[in-house]
Amino acid sequence: MKAITLCLAALAALAALAAALLLFACSEEPAPRPVVGVVVDTVRLEPYQPKSVYVGRLVAKDDVTIRAMVSGYLLSREFTEGEQVAAGDVLYRIDPSEYAATLAKARAELAAATANQANAERNYRRGLELAPKGAISQVEMDNLTAQKLDADALIEAARAQVTSAEVNMGFTTIKAPISGRIGRSQVSVGDLVGPNSGDLTSLVSVDPIEALFQVSEATYIAQITQRVTANPSVADLKGVEVMLELANGVVYPEVGRIDYFGNRIDATTGTMEARARIPNPYGLLVPGQYVRVTLQDTQLLEGLFLPLAAVQADQQGTFVLVVDAASTVVRHNVELGDRFDDLVIVKEGAEEGDRVIVRGLQQVRPGMPVEVTATVTAAGNGA
Repeated sequence: MKAITLCLAALAALAALAAALLLFACSEEPAPRPVVGVVVDTVRLEPYQPKSVYVGRLVAKDDVTIRAMVSGYLLSREFTEGEQVAAGDVLYRIDPSEYAATLAKARAELAAATANQANAERNYRRGLELAPKGAISQVEMDNLTAQKLDADALIEAARAQVTSAEVNMGFTTIKAPISGRIGRSQVSVGDLVGPNSGDLTSLVSVDPIEALFQVSEATYIAQITQRVTANPSVADLKGVEVMLELANGVVYPEVGRIDYFGNRIDATTGTMEARARIPNPYGLLVPGQYVRVTLQDTQLLEGLFLPLAAVQADQQGTFVLVVDAASTVVRHNVELGDRFDDLVIVKEGAEEGDRVIVRGLQQVRPGMPVEVTATVTAAGNGA
């Protein structure tokens, strides 16, 4: 009985201790949640060069098709296919024997016409001396005049025949009209060629080369309105540099300039044809290549930049999270412009000096207090 009493007393003491502990725990305040640490970058005003990128195709400034102007058998080919040729270099020789004979005949006829004209001239002058004396009749004088005029006409015709024969003779030697790279020959030595035999080969200029591309109406207007107020022309765009990026990602080292804009906007695409002329001193660029054309303005403008790492998007649009002066997260909806590497222009929604969160975005929400643990630049350098 005594043992039972002792056990009940012990249980009562334990219950009293548990109740005291529970009362102490309930009276204690909950521990505060830890403040999230974030890394921020600063919106800043910086100079930049406006640029835009398009897909373009290279074309030769001059693209010449070589054809035979006279008929004859091909005697020789004087060039190596695919090599550079200079203006005036001989490309083909056509058998000239037929045209040499024609030229010789024309010269002989000219000589005969010259002799005939000299004789008619002498008779005419003699008639002029005799007519006043009544030694010849007016009819005879008229005949002498007609013979002189006929001889003059014959000699002009003979000279024209000589000129025509000389031209045809010259056509038997086919020369390069421009300097450039020559293509594959479509004919072989011994072939009969002529005006109806088709193309013999082609010749394209190499330096400079041209890039054709389509620019949007908005870009054209923006480029023009930055420079002129009325009567825009290509000359107003001389400050725009043209850079090319090849298919393998390599940036071509030479800088070109715009030299042509089309005369209308395509109603279907809303674009205008443009052309840039690019130096090509080493012949690295060839017609037909597709390239990325970058237009870069040499005039520096100023813009607000923020890092791309800070930009987010949801159903409400594009936004950034800003840490305000009270170290509280605030959402700013933004309108963005052109991208430059890891920076982007912000048109609306941010101001110079705003601290935008670039790391720790998944852990914060608007209205939360945060602690800025570091400030970085867009290049990742600690500030």
